[in-house]
Amino acid sequence: MGFCSIDDINTFLGTTILPDDAQALLAIDEATAVIQNYCNQKIEQVSDDTIQLDGTGSTKLFLPELPVVSISSVEVDGVLLDPTYYALAENGVLWRKYGVWTVGARNISITYTHGYASIPEDVKGVCYRSASRLYQAQLKAKRQDFISGLQSVSVGDWSEAYETAGGSSGESDKGVSAARTLLMSEKDILNRYRYKRI
Repeated sequence: MGFCSIDDINTFLGTTILPDDAQALLAIDEATAVIQNYCNQKIEQVSDDTIQLDGTGSTKLFLPELPVVSISSVEVDGVLLDPTYYALAENGVLWRKYGVWTVGARNISITYTHGYASIPEDVKGVCYRSASRLYQAQLKAKRQDFISGLQSVSVGDWSEAYETAGGSSGESDKGVSAARTLLMSEKDILNRYRYKRI
């Protein structure tokens, strides 16, 4: 599911895109995927997700998806661990109260619920701004008949000129693929959601 809706894009652009517009839906899906990839997080809530982790030989494990809502079960080498033997700390750290997490390759299985029940407003904002840029780039490319570098079109006494963007980088000549998916200011917003090990 996308992190924003076509209604969000309509409000942001002051336009009317139909709810089933394939290009707009594709732009939302792409913007959502880019946000998830940048953050290394699914962000939206996933219930009872099962992951396999390597035992570290230390007292803590780092759960990769945040925030952690709840832990359903923990198995070590196929044996279910009593919940009183571990505790969840901040930032997705799972502490082993007695002993250490047994060293091994993918020998610890954890089932847990993580992510946000509602997408945070700042993440939604990044999504609809990014999706809007992608959607507008698609429309511009379509108006230019997908011809790279086209600066103007003339038919009879009618003509239309297209603004060149991107300066000397030449990005404006690369069509839809050149639309910036995430701006630096948007990455600054998303940095608080990125997965970082302590």
